[in-house]
Amino acid sequence: MKQIFEGHLTLDHMATHVAHHFTVPEGVGTLRFSFSYDPHHPGVGSITHQLSISVYGPHSARGTRHNNKDQSPVISSDWASPGYLPGPIEPGEWVVEVDVHRILPPGNVTYNLGVDWSAEDTVEPLADPPDQHETPKRRGPGWYTGDLHGHTFHSDGDFSPAEYLAVAHGRGYDFVALTDHNTFSAVPELSALAGDGITVIGGVELTTFHGHAVALGLDGWTEWRVKEGATMSGIATALQTAGAMYIIAHPKSEGHPFCTGCRWAYSDMLPGPARHVEVWNNAWIGRANNEQAVGLFYQWLNTGLRLVATGGTDTHRPMPESYRIPRNRVYAHDNTSQEILAAVKRGHSYVTSGPDLSFHAMSSDGKKTAMGDIASPGSQSLWCEWNVASEDAPLHARLISQSNVIQRWDCSAQSVATFEIAAESGQWFVLELRDLDGELYALSNPIFVGKSPQDWR
Repeated sequence: MKQIFEGHLTLDHMATHVAHHFTVPEGVGTLRFSFSYDPHHPGVGSITHQLSISVYGPHSARGTRHNNKDQSPVISSDWASPGYLPGPIEPGEWVVEVDVHRILPPGNVTYNLGVDWSAEDTVEPLADPPDQHETPKRRGPGWYTGDLHGHTFHSDGDFSPAEYLAVAHGRGYDFVALTDHNTFSAVPELSALAGDGITVIGGVELTTFHGHAVALGLDGWTEWRVKEGATMSGIATALQTAGAMYIIAHPKSEGHPFCTGCRWAYSDMLPGPARHVEVWNNAWIGRANNEQAVGLFYQWLNTGLRLVATGGTDTHRPMPESYRIPRNRVYAHDNTSQEILAAVKRGHSYVTSGPDLSFHAMSSDGKKTAMGDIASPGSQSLWCEWNVASEDAPLHARLISQSNVIQRWDCSAQSVATFEIAAESGQWFVLELRDLDGELYALSNPIFVGKSPQDWR
């Protein structure tokens, strides 16, 4: 049986979900969807309209494939197209939504959405076996390196899960997160492929109309739509209460129409309940939004918020080796998803494209305070250490407090430096490594100063 929905979209439909309901009878094994719209292009410029479809069963979400050319998914009991979840085709009311991410002037887009179903179950297509990585991962306390943001062809990336894993191994990662847009469908496959060779962190990039956020530590799909009656603050709070990590992603991205929804625009979340901010997204060079994100991070720290900076490659496809992409260096008790995320939550980490950092405070009575932690007011010695590879450009280190540079050292001449200060409650300190042109190479997380943890929100 086949059901057809047709619709007409105007500029007023921008940033909406257009829902179509259909009833599935007993005995269905496979659903097939077809979706097309015309025109794809408004007729001027190089940017297209951007529409995707999402499917919801009677009791659960069944997936989406954000910003992918293939918008004709198959969902069956044992197999589903990338971006969608297999499972029983439950009888009852289903919903397929047209997610209107971008409509450009003059609008006037028509679409055709078909739903077909049959009794037989669709069998998973045969695929070549992926390469196996047999080397077991490091374990125990120590520094671990990895990425917290990336995509496969389950959303708008070019990589299969196997190819994504190969990229992670090629970069020497100890851990890698998978954060496809609005879908969790590739994470189980990636985890199975990884085995004991690399830690996989399950996640989703909540790709809304007014901002993106990376949610980590998930074991399945999570609600991403900010519909009537909901708020992004509420979604963030619910995720964090459940133990997940919520990261505001690329908050200063160029935004509409070049990347609709990418620029952070939630007035109730500046940063609201969020405590993690992606300050370095993709390559640093040529992306002014990263510098602006660092500035925003400092601005929010100045309001008394205890925040953590993260980086994400936002990997979608192969990158030139010349790109300086961010790596998260994390000091964790063990190389597991739970311990890596616990360390990042505490800010026991820094972001770097290569150089190693060590940054801590030492009080006059010998108490050591690590990145992300709170030091006591009074006499503090800030220990700044770095290890810069010979292939890196000449770098200098900058000690930052309250957004101001309070000390500067030449990295080529010094690997360890200390700075004595009478620290006051409410102060924060970070260590930066930059080249002579001001391009960032490494950024520590803050050391905070306070009489008690309650001094920082």
